[in-house]
Amino acid sequence: MRLFAGALIAVSALVLPAQAMAHGRTATVALDYRLVLDPASLALPGVHVRVLDGDRDVQLRVARGVRVVVRGILDEPFLRIGPDGVWANEESATATVDRIVPSGKKWVRIASGGSIAWHENQLAPPHATHVGQAGRFRIPVDINGRPAVIAGTFYRVARPAFWPWLVAAVALLAGVAAAVRHRPLRAGLTIGLGLAGGLAALTAVTTFAVRDAPTGGIAWLQIGTGGVVAAVLAVLLVRLRGRARAHAAGVVGAVAAAVSLSSLSVFWHGAVISALPASLARAACGLALVCGAAAAALSFLPDFDEPARAVRR
Repeated sequence: MRLFAGALIAVSALVLPAQAMAHGRTATVALDYRLVLDPASLALPGVHVRVLDGDRDVQLRVARGVRVVVRGILDEPFLRIGPDGVWANEESATATVDRIVPSGKKWVRIASGGSIAWHENQLAPPHATHVGQAGRFRIPVDINGRPAVIAGTFYRVARPAFWPWLVAAVALLAGVAAAVRHRPLRAGLTIGLGLAGGLAALTAVTTFAVRDAPTGGIAWLQIGTGGVVAAVLAVLLVRLRGRARAHAAGVVGAVAAAVSLSSLSVFWHGAVISALPASLARAACGLALVCGAAAAALSFLPDFDEPARAVRR
Protein backbone atom coordinates (compact mmCIF):
# COMPACT_ATOMS: atom_id res chain seq x y z
CA MET A 1 0.00 0.00 0.00
CA ARG A 2 2.96 2.32 0.60
CA LEU A 3 3.87 2.02 -3.06
CA PHE A 4 0.49 3.34 -4.13
CA ALA A 5 0.53 6.13 -1.55
CA GLY A 6 3.86 7.26 -2.93
CA ALA A 7 2.52 7.04 -6.47
CA LEU A 8 -0.49 9.15 -5.48
CA ILE A 9 1.74 11.88 -4.05
CA ALA A 10 4.02 11.87 -7.10
CA VAL A 11 1.19 11.89 -9.64
CA SER A 12 -0.77 14.61 -7.83
CA ALA A 13 2.36 16.77 -7.70
CA LEU A 14 2.75 16.26 -11.44
CA VAL A 15 -0.85 17.01 -12.39
CA LEU A 16 -1.76 19.99 -10.20
CA PRO A 17 1.27 22.24 -10.88
CA ALA A 18 0.94 21.52 -14.58
CA GLN A 19 -2.44 23.20 -14.58
CA ALA A 20 -0.98 26.38 -13.12
CA MET A 21 2.06 26.37 -15.42
CA ALA A 22 -0.10 25.88 -18.47
CA HIS A 23 -1.97 29.10 -17.69
CA GLY A 24 0.56 31.45 -16.17
CA ARG A 25 -2.28 32.83 -14.06
CA THR A 26 -4.83 31.03 -11.95
CA ALA A 27 -6.82 28.82 -14.28
CA THR A 28 -10.33 30.15 -14.94
CA VAL A 29 -12.91 27.61 -16.03
CA ALA A 30 -16.20 29.38 -15.20
CA LEU A 31 -17.49 32.95 -15.06
CA ASP A 32 -20.69 34.90 -14.47
CA TYR A 33 -20.36 36.91 -17.70
CA ARG A 34 -20.01 36.33 -21.41
CA LEU A 35 -18.35 38.94 -23.61
CA VAL A 36 -19.72 39.20 -27.14
CA LEU A 37 -17.99 41.29 -29.82
CA ASP A 38 -20.07 43.48 -32.11
CA PRO A 39 -20.40 42.25 -35.73
CA ALA A 40 -18.54 45.36 -36.91
CA SER A 41 -15.58 44.49 -34.68
CA LEU A 42 -15.47 41.00 -36.18
CA ALA A 43 -15.38 42.49 -39.69
CA LEU A 44 -12.52 44.98 -39.30
CA PRO A 45 -10.45 44.94 -42.51
CA GLY A 46 -7.29 42.87 -42.12
CA VAL A 47 -7.79 42.45 -38.38
CA HIS A 48 -8.92 39.36 -36.48
CA VAL A 49 -10.14 40.04 -32.93
CA ARG A 50 -10.89 37.45 -30.27
CA VAL A 51 -11.88 37.76 -26.60
CA LEU A 52 -10.28 35.13 -24.37
CA ASP A 53 -12.90 34.65 -21.69
CA GLY A 54 -10.69 32.80 -19.24
CA ASP A 55 -8.51 35.81 -18.41
CA ARG A 56 -10.45 38.66 -20.03
CA ASP A 57 -7.68 39.06 -22.59
CA VAL A 58 -7.94 40.45 -26.11
CA GLN A 59 -6.15 38.65 -28.91
CA LEU A 60 -5.39 40.71 -32.00
CA ARG A 61 -3.97 39.28 -35.22
CA VAL A 62 -3.33 41.46 -38.29
CA ALA A 63 -2.96 40.51 -41.92
CA ARG A 64 0.21 41.18 -43.89
CA GLY A 65 0.53 44.81 -44.86
CA VAL A 66 -1.87 46.03 -42.14
CA ARG A 67 -0.73 48.24 -39.27
CA VAL A 68 -2.86 48.63 -36.15
CA VAL A 69 -2.36 51.01 -33.22
CA VAL A 70 -4.28 50.17 -30.06
CA ARG A 71 -5.11 53.09 -27.78
CA GLY A 72 -4.92 52.85 -24.00
CA ILE A 73 -6.93 54.08 -21.04
CA LEU A 74 -5.93 57.72 -21.72
CA ASP A 75 -6.49 57.37 -25.48
CA GLU A 76 -2.70 57.27 -25.88
CA PRO A 77 -0.94 54.98 -28.40
CA PHE A 78 -0.47 51.78 -26.44
CA LEU A 79 0.41 48.93 -28.81
CA ARG A 80 1.44 48.83 -32.46
CA ILE A 81 1.07 45.68 -34.55
CA GLY A 82 2.32 45.55 -38.12
CA PRO A 83 4.76 44.01 -40.61
CA ASP A 84 7.69 44.81 -38.31
CA GLY A 85 6.20 42.95 -35.31
CA VAL A 86 4.47 44.01 -32.10
CA TRP A 87 5.67 47.15 -30.30
CA ALA A 88 4.69 48.65 -26.94
CA ASN A 89 4.91 52.33 -26.03
CA GLU A 90 6.96 52.95 -22.86
CA GLU A 91 5.28 56.36 -22.52
CA SER A 92 1.83 54.74 -22.38
CA ALA A 93 0.25 54.65 -18.93
CA THR A 94 -1.60 51.50 -19.97
CA ALA A 95 1.60 49.70 -20.96
CA THR A 96 3.30 50.51 -17.67
CA VAL A 97 0.27 49.82 -15.45
CA ASP A 98 -0.25 46.44 -17.15
CA ARG A 99 3.52 45.78 -16.82
CA ILE A 100 3.96 45.12 -20.50
CA VAL A 101 7.02 47.40 -20.59
CA PRO A 102 8.67 49.64 -17.99
CA SER A 103 8.20 53.39 -18.06
CA GLY A 104 10.41 55.13 -20.61
CA LYS A 105 10.56 57.30 -23.69
CA LYS A 106 10.50 54.92 -26.66
CA TRP A 107 8.68 52.12 -28.44
CA VAL A 108 9.93 48.63 -27.56
CA ARG A 109 9.53 45.58 -29.74
CA ILE A 110 7.94 42.78 -27.71
CA ALA A 111 7.11 40.19 -30.41
CA SER A 112 8.17 39.40 -33.94
CA GLY A 113 4.87 38.16 -35.34
CA GLY A 114 1.67 39.96 -36.22
CA SER A 115 -0.33 38.75 -33.22
CA ILE A 116 -0.60 39.59 -29.53
CA ALA A 117 -2.87 38.80 -26.58
CA TRP A 118 -2.97 41.22 -23.67
CA HIS A 119 -4.97 41.62 -20.47
CA GLU A 120 -7.45 44.41 -21.18
CA ASN A 121 -8.67 46.27 -18.10
CA GLN A 122 -11.79 47.45 -19.90
CA LEU A 123 -12.98 43.85 -20.02
CA ALA A 124 -13.53 43.71 -16.26
CA PRO A 125 -17.28 43.02 -16.06
CA PRO A 126 -19.65 45.45 -14.33
CA HIS A 127 -21.41 44.52 -11.11
CA ALA A 128 -24.86 43.60 -12.35
CA THR A 129 -27.52 41.67 -10.46
CA HIS A 130 -29.84 40.94 -13.37
CA VAL A 131 -29.41 38.32 -16.06
CA GLY A 132 -28.86 39.58 -19.60
CA GLN A 133 -27.10 42.62 -21.04
CA ALA A 134 -25.04 44.26 -18.32
CA GLY A 135 -22.84 46.81 -20.05
CA ARG A 136 -20.60 47.69 -22.97
CA PHE A 137 -16.87 47.92 -23.62
CA ARG A 138 -14.99 49.95 -26.24
CA ILE A 139 -11.32 49.81 -27.28
CA PRO A 140 -10.25 52.49 -29.79
CA VAL A 141 -7.77 51.50 -32.50
CA ASP A 142 -6.27 52.97 -35.66
CA ILE A 143 -6.11 50.70 -38.73
CA ASN A 144 -3.64 51.99 -41.32
CA GLY A 145 -4.13 55.46 -39.87
CA ARG A 146 -7.91 55.37 -39.83
CA PRO A 147 -9.82 55.38 -36.53
CA ALA A 148 -11.88 52.30 -35.67
CA VAL A 149 -13.14 50.60 -32.54
CA ILE A 150 -13.27 47.14 -31.00
CA ALA A 151 -16.55 47.04 -29.09
CA GLY A 152 -18.83 44.51 -27.51
CA THR A 153 -21.35 43.71 -24.81
CA PHE A 154 -21.24 42.12 -21.36
CA TYR A 155 -23.96 39.55 -20.74
CA ARG A 156 -24.57 38.20 -17.26
CA VAL A 157 -25.36 34.48 -17.42
CA ALA A 158 -27.79 32.89 -14.97
CA ARG A 159 -26.17 30.69 -12.35
CA PRO A 160 -26.99 27.01 -12.72
CA ALA A 161 -29.20 25.18 -10.25
CA PHE A 162 -26.96 23.23 -7.90
CA TRP A 163 -29.52 20.86 -6.42
CA PRO A 164 -29.89 18.52 -9.46
CA TRP A 165 -26.16 17.82 -9.39
CA LEU A 166 -26.25 17.26 -5.64
CA VAL A 167 -29.18 14.85 -5.98
CA ALA A 168 -27.38 12.96 -8.76
CA ALA A 169 -24.22 12.68 -6.63
CA VAL A 170 -26.16 11.40 -3.62
CA ALA A 171 -28.01 8.86 -5.79
CA LEU A 172 -24.75 7.61 -7.28
CA LEU A 173 -23.16 7.26 -3.85
CA ALA A 174 -26.25 5.46 -2.55
CA GLY A 175 -25.96 2.98 -5.41
CA VAL A 176 -22.29 2.43 -4.62
CA ALA A 177 -23.10 1.91 -0.94
CA ALA A 178 -25.73 -0.69 -1.85
CA ALA A 179 -23.42 -2.55 -4.22
CA VAL A 180 -20.43 -2.56 -1.89
CA ARG A 181 -22.33 -4.71 0.61
CA HIS A 182 -21.75 -7.66 -1.72
CA ARG A 183 -18.11 -8.53 -1.14
CA PRO A 184 -17.57 -10.31 -4.49
CA LEU A 185 -18.44 -7.03 -6.24
CA ARG A 186 -16.05 -4.80 -4.33
CA ALA A 187 -12.94 -5.26 -6.44
CA GLY A 188 -14.77 -4.83 -9.75
CA LEU A 189 -16.73 -1.87 -8.40
CA THR A 190 -13.55 -0.14 -7.22
CA ILE A 191 -11.84 -0.67 -10.56
CA GLY A 192 -14.90 0.53 -12.49
CA LEU A 193 -15.28 3.67 -10.38
CA GLY A 194 -11.58 4.44 -10.69
CA LEU A 195 -11.71 4.11 -14.47
CA ALA A 196 -14.87 6.24 -14.70
CA GLY A 197 -13.37 8.95 -12.49
CA GLY A 198 -10.07 8.93 -14.36
CA LEU A 199 -11.68 9.16 -17.80
CA ALA A 200 -14.00 11.95 -16.62
CA ALA A 201 -11.08 13.92 -15.15
CA LEU A 202 -9.01 13.51 -18.32
CA THR A 203 -11.97 14.69 -20.41
CA ALA A 204 -12.50 17.75 -18.22
CA VAL A 205 -8.82 18.71 -18.14
CA THR A 206 -8.48 18.33 -21.91
CA THR A 207 -11.60 20.28 -22.84
CA PHE A 208 -10.74 23.11 -20.42
CA ALA A 209 -7.20 23.27 -21.82
CA VAL A 210 -8.53 23.69 -25.35
CA ARG A 211 -10.51 26.82 -24.43
CA ASP A 212 -9.00 28.72 -21.50
CA ALA A 213 -5.32 29.20 -22.34
CA PRO A 214 -4.46 32.89 -21.81
CA THR A 215 -2.37 32.98 -25.01
CA GLY A 216 -5.42 32.17 -27.09
CA GLY A 217 -3.94 28.87 -28.21
CA ILE A 218 -4.26 25.41 -26.73
CA ALA A 219 -2.61 24.53 -23.41
CA TRP A 220 -0.63 21.62 -24.86
CA LEU A 221 1.48 21.23 -21.72
CA GLN A 222 -1.62 20.54 -19.66
CA ILE A 223 -3.04 18.13 -22.24
CA GLY A 224 0.29 16.34 -22.62
CA THR A 225 0.79 16.01 -18.88
CA GLY A 226 -2.71 14.64 -18.43
CA GLY A 227 -2.14 12.14 -21.21
CA VAL A 228 1.16 10.92 -19.76
CA VAL A 229 -0.32 10.54 -16.28
CA ALA A 230 -3.33 8.70 -17.70
CA ALA A 231 -1.07 6.35 -19.66
CA VAL A 232 1.06 5.54 -16.60
CA LEU A 233 -1.97 4.81 -14.44
CA ALA A 234 -3.58 2.77 -17.22
CA VAL A 235 -0.48 0.58 -17.43
CA LEU A 236 -0.69 -0.01 -13.68
CA LEU A 237 -4.33 -1.09 -13.97
CA VAL A 238 -3.57 -3.46 -16.85
CA ARG A 239 -0.46 -5.10 -15.40
CA LEU A 240 -1.53 -5.49 -11.78
CA ARG A 241 -3.85 -8.19 -10.50
CA GLY A 242 -6.08 -8.83 -7.51
CA ARG A 243 -5.78 -6.52 -4.52
CA ALA A 244 -2.98 -4.56 -6.18
CA ARG A 245 -5.24 -3.65 -9.11
CA ALA A 246 -7.96 -2.47 -6.72
CA HIS A 247 -5.43 -0.28 -4.90
CA ALA A 248 -4.21 1.12 -8.23
CA ALA A 249 -7.82 1.98 -9.13
CA GLY A 250 -8.02 3.81 -5.81
CA VAL A 251 -4.96 5.85 -6.75
CA VAL A 252 -6.51 6.70 -10.12
CA GLY A 253 -9.70 7.77 -8.37
CA ALA A 254 -7.88 9.88 -5.80
CA VAL A 255 -5.94 11.71 -8.52
CA ALA A 256 -9.15 12.28 -10.52
CA ALA A 257 -10.92 13.69 -7.47
CA ALA A 258 -7.96 15.93 -6.60
CA VAL A 259 -7.78 17.33 -10.14
CA SER A 260 -11.53 17.99 -10.25
CA LEU A 261 -11.41 20.14 -7.11
CA SER A 262 -9.91 23.04 -9.09
CA SER A 263 -12.94 22.99 -11.42
CA LEU A 264 -15.79 23.06 -8.89
CA SER A 265 -16.60 26.65 -9.86
CA VAL A 266 -18.46 25.28 -12.90
CA PHE A 267 -21.33 24.41 -10.55
CA TRP A 268 -21.98 27.99 -9.38
CA HIS A 269 -21.06 30.06 -12.47
CA GLY A 270 -23.17 30.12 -15.60
CA ALA A 271 -20.51 30.58 -18.29
CA VAL A 272 -18.26 27.52 -18.51
CA ILE A 273 -15.05 27.90 -20.54
CA SER A 274 -14.77 24.45 -22.06
CA ALA A 275 -14.83 22.84 -25.48
CA LEU A 276 -17.84 20.89 -24.16
CA PRO A 277 -21.32 22.33 -23.54
CA ALA A 278 -21.67 23.59 -19.98
CA SER A 279 -23.87 20.70 -18.82
CA LEU A 280 -21.44 18.07 -20.14
CA ALA A 281 -18.45 19.88 -18.59
CA ARG A 282 -20.24 19.88 -15.22
CA ALA A 283 -21.09 16.21 -15.62
CA ALA A 284 -17.43 15.36 -16.30
CA CYS A 285 -16.27 17.29 -13.23
CA GLY A 286 -18.96 15.72 -11.06
CA LEU A 287 -18.16 12.18 -12.19
CA ALA A 288 -14.44 12.74 -11.66
CA LEU A 289 -15.06 13.93 -8.11
CA VAL A 290 -17.73 11.44 -6.99
CA CYS A 291 -16.46 8.32 -8.78
CA GLY A 292 -12.85 9.15 -8.00
CA ALA A 293 -13.48 9.74 -4.30
CA ALA A 294 -15.61 6.60 -4.06
CA ALA A 295 -12.91 4.47 -5.70
CA ALA A 296 -10.26 5.89 -3.38
CA ALA A 297 -12.42 5.14 -0.33
CA LEU A 298 -13.31 1.60 -1.45
CA SER A 299 -9.66 0.74 -2.07
CA PHE A 300 -9.04 1.04 1.68
CA LEU A 301 -11.61 -1.61 2.59
CA PRO A 302 -10.00 -4.38 4.68
CA ASP A 303 -10.98 -7.01 2.12
CA PHE A 304 -8.24 -5.77 -0.18
CA ASP A 305 -5.54 -5.70 2.50
CA GLU A 306 -6.21 -9.04 4.20
CA PRO A 307 -3.54 -11.61 3.38
CA ALA A 308 -4.73 -14.56 1.35
CA ARG A 309 -5.53 -17.51 3.59
CA ALA A 310 -3.71 -20.73 2.92
CA VAL A 311 -5.98 -23.52 1.75
CA ARG A 312 -5.75 -26.57 3.96
CA ARG A 313 -5.66 -29.92 2.31
